This record gives sequence, C-alpha cells and structure tokens, in this order.
Amino acid sequence: MTKQRSRIPARTILTIAGLLALVGAVAVGLGAFRPTSTAARRSYELVAPRRSSIIATVNATGQMQPARTANLSFVSPNRVAEVLVQVGEAVQADQPIARLDTREQQIRVAQAAAQVAQAQASYEKLNAGASVAERAAAEAQLAQAQAQAQQTRGSVTTADLQAAEAQLAQAREQLRILEAGPNADDLRASEAQLQQTQAQLATQRDQLSAAKTNAEFQVGQAVNTLTQAQSRAASAASNWQYVQDTGLDPLRPSLGVDARGGDIANQLNEAQRQQYADASVQAEAALNSAEQAVTQATVVAETARQNEINGIQAAEQTVAQTQARLDQLRGGADAGQIAAARAQLASARANLAKLQGEQRGGALQAAQAGVDQARANQERVDGAASTSDLAVAQAQLQSAQASLDLAELALDEATLSAPFSGTIAELNLKPGELPSATRAPVVLADLSSFYVDVAVDEIDVSRITAGQPVTLTLDALPDVAIAATVERIAPLASAQSAVTAYQVRVSAPRSDPRVRPGMSTTADIIVAEQQNVLLVPRRAVRNDRGRLIVETPTDPAVCQLPPEQRPERPELRQIDVRTGLSNEVVIQITEGLDESSCVYVEGVDSRFDLFGGPPQAR
Repeated sequence: MTKQRSRIPARTILTIAGLLALVGAVAVGLGAFRPTSTAARRSYELVAPRRSSIIATVNATGQMQPARTANLSFVSPNRVAEVLVQVGEAVQADQPIARLDTREQQIRVAQAAAQVAQAQASYEKLNAGASVAERAAAEAQLAQAQAQAQQTRGSVTTADLQAAEAQLAQAREQLRILEAGPNADDLRASEAQLQQTQAQLATQRDQLSAAKTNAEFQVGQAVNTLTQAQSRAASAASNWQYVQDTGLDPLRPSLGVDARGGDIANQLNEAQRQQYADASVQAEAALNSAEQAVTQATVVAETARQNEINGIQAAEQTVAQTQARLDQLRGGADAGQIAAARAQLASARANLAKLQGEQRGGALQAAQAGVDQARANQERVDGAASTSDLAVAQAQLQSAQASLDLAELALDEATLSAPFSGTIAELNLKPGELPSATRAPVVLADLSSFYVDVAVDEIDVSRITAGQPVTLTLDALPDVAIAATVERIAPLASAQSAVTAYQVRVSAPRSDPRVRPGMSTTADIIVAEQQNVLLVPRRAVRNDRGRLIVETPTDPAVCQLPPEQRPERPELRQIDVRTGLSNEVVIQITEGLDESSCVYVEGVDSRFDLFGGPPQAR
C-alpha cells in the first residue's frame, strides 16, 4: 500500500545545470583524492571557483487534478431507463450519457398540447363570433317565447303558487345582485391576486436575468481559456519548429561553454525531439477542446436567453389573465345581463299574477318578458365579443403554450448529456433504480490536461509569475518528468495554511498515459537562471556581522600542495564578496573572487566532493 507523503510549506531550492563537469574538482589543478592509511586527514579543503550555470527554483507539492470536472445530475428524479456509457469511456460534448423513464413526461407533453389546442379553438371561436347553429338556436328560442306569449290559460294549484313565488323571489334577488355591482371582498381578493402575479413577474425577470448573465459570464471565461490555449499552441508549435530547424533544445539551446570559450550546443536526442512534437500535438488538441468549450458555453448562454424570454412571457400572460378577470369584475354585469334579469323578474311577477287569477294580462306580460329575454339573448349572440373576453381567451392560450414549453423542457432534461468532451470518471446509475440523493449520478473529467494547486509561502511567491516553466515529478512515477507552466497565482493568501501562503496553479498536458488524477507530485518552478557564472561551495561563504566573507590562505603556495602535505591549520585572510543565486551546495560570487582564487572551506576533508551536483528536493 502506497504511503501518502506528508506535505510541507513551499521552500526555495536551487539546482545546478552543467556541474557534471565539476564533479571531483577539489583543489586548484589537483587530481582526485587518494586516501592512504598513514596520511593525516585535514578538516578543511582548498578549492578554486568554477564557472557554470545555476538555476533557481521554488519547490512545492500537490496532487494532479484533471483540467475540468463536472458532477452531472438530473433536474427531476425518476427511475433510470438506460445507461449509455461505462466508467473510463471517452465521450464527446452533447453526447447522451443516461436516460430516465420518460413515460410520465411524454404524457404531460401530450396533455399540454391538448390544452393548447383547446385554448386556441376557444380563442378562435370567440374571435370569430357565434356559429350558424348558435344563431339558429337563438332565433328558435325567440320564436318559442313569442309562441308562449299566446298562452294565457292553465289551471293553478298551491304548489304552482309556491313555485311562482319562489321564482319571483329568486328573480328579484338576481336583479339586485346584478345592479349592486361586484362585492368589495371579491374586488380586494382579485386586486391582491393581481399584485401577487405582478410580484412573481418581477422575481421571474430577476432570476432569469441572473441565469442569463451567469451563462454569458461562462462564455467570457471559455473565451479567456481559448485565448490561453491559442497562446500555448503557438508556443508549442514555435518550439517544435525550432527543434526541426536546429535540432537544439529551444528552452536551453546551450549547455554552457567549453574550454575554448565556445557554447556547448544542447543537441536533442530522438526521444527529446519526440517530446516537443508531442507537446505541439497536445497543445493543438487543447486548443480544439477550448474551442469546443466556447461553442458549448455559447449554446448554454443562448438557452438561458431563450429561457428568459419564455419565462417572462409566461409570467406576463398570468398577469394579463389576472388583470382581465379584475377588469371583468370591476365592469360588473353588462346591459344584456341586467335586461335578462329584469325580464326574468317581470316574467316571475306575471306568472304569479296569472296563477293568482287576478289578471290575465299578467300572463301576457310574462309571455312578453320571455320574448324580451329571448330577443336580448339573440342580440348577445349576434353581437361581437367584448375586449375583456378576448383578452382572457388570449391569456389562457398563452398560458397553455407556456405549460407545453415547460413539459417539453422536462422531457428533454430526462436525458443526461455531456457538457464537454471528457472521460466518465464515476458512474452511480443503474437501470431501474432512482439516482442517488447523496452522490453525483455521473462525474465527467477532462483528462486532456492536468493542473496542480500548490501552496507557496509569502517569501517565495513574489518571485513567481504566470508563464514560468515548471517541472513536475510524481511519487508514483519517479522516472517521469512533466514539463508544465504556471497558470495563475491566487490574489489572496490561503486561509487554511498555518503560514502565510498563496495558491499557485500549475497546468500541464497529459504527456504520459500513466499519469492519473490524485497522484502526489512535486513542482519545481524555475524562477531564475544564470549562465556562465562564478560558483564556490556554499560552505565557503559566511556572514560576519553583516559582511559576507570568504577565507583564502595568505600563502598561495599552500594551494599547490597535495592535500596530505598541507598544514593542519594554514594562515588565512578574509576577503569581502558579493553573492547572487545560491542553493544548498554552491553560491554565485559576483564580486571579490575570480577563477584563480583559492578558497578555504572549513569542516570537510579532501575526500568530500564540494561540487557534488544539484541538491535533492525534500
């Protein structure tokens, strides 16, 4: 079982390039140490400064993470009908991943479509006016009333009188209600409902506008990512072209200088050339992925804009419908309804008078009232629909259409599709079961590239800028070195860190298929590099009350002696120096020494290699 490596704060380490030529160099002009059983070992060493290259890095640790991940879930829970992918399978953007049982959604779509058809028919009927059959019925009703006006005879019973009196009371009350107008409580309730629908319209506008703004912001982020991918693709293509033209490493064309002072060309072998070719291809693939992401974000933004239009239209239709009902309630009964109620009252009075036998003229009046009522009904049928009736019918049609749109959207959302191209990293779906409420049904990961978030302390973070090269080494794959780049630096310090540190994101292409998300990695961020500089062992430089000094023998001849012939404690003098880059092994001297100097190093013997190569990361 692999042990998890403990994390430590980022620290600066400096590695030396080109010191292989210096391995074994000790005293000026001397060969390798030759130990003897009788020679006294000296606890110091005399060395000459050497010229080479030095590279400064900031070292930090983290874990490999995929370029993008998404936890995909269904909008509405339902039983899973089919799962179309497997864990580890590569999918394209918009590719279906799984489907729910959509029988209920299909029924809702059919119901909503039927309601739209019904509302459309009602609106068209009202707008077109009464049909021929309805006009004929009104004419027949009028003819019947006219015929009944001639009936003045009939016998009267107690039950007839009671029924006639009840009819009269009912007609009187109906007329009173119509003439009194709408009830105050009904008006207040209708006005409150209108205010509620208007508030819901404002809320709908705000929510849908926010969703649209967020989608448009995602488009902007995708465009920024595309710009970065274009820059990296151009850089990778330029490097590969340079390799093809010169055969040299474009990042470090020279390994230093030879004995004659000329540059040592850093010729690439076939494997190294292939790495630059692969990097160019991968950068082009990342560019294509970024272009697809822009397309996907644009589609999402367009969907958000359409959702805003549809949602606001539906809310506005509800407001219009509520307003129409309030207008109708405020308008009260029209003239035809009042006329009909009065005719009904007259008919009831006449019928009662007829049944009471006091006047035969009452029966005629009742019959005439029936004629008036039938005629009023015919006039209503022949007349055009009112504006408020048309508004209500149109609002009902728009509401039905909005319900159909929502039903179709719910049907579409029953299919889970990939928002971007990637690999199925986790799949928690089984046909016939409900999706888990605690785990994401599908986790999609973009493994075309990786990133590592590392914590860099406040001392080192000022030396890091976006675009600096990085070398990633993995605990699980120690033989793999991945070329990466600093992508961004967090503007605020990390709150989780015990020391003041900032999160730095390092991005890298997937150059090796064995690299997996979650692997522990060490990032060496190259922050500075010097070529052909004067170097001495770091142990040779010490701080004496603010002065940086080195010690050299007062007698230069001591430096020419073999180690076993040197005095146990030579006489020394101090030289002030100025330094540059340093690491755990060597330090750069900018002033105070030259290559002919002889430097005293305390605490080691001649067997110790003071130029022992680059330090190892801790």
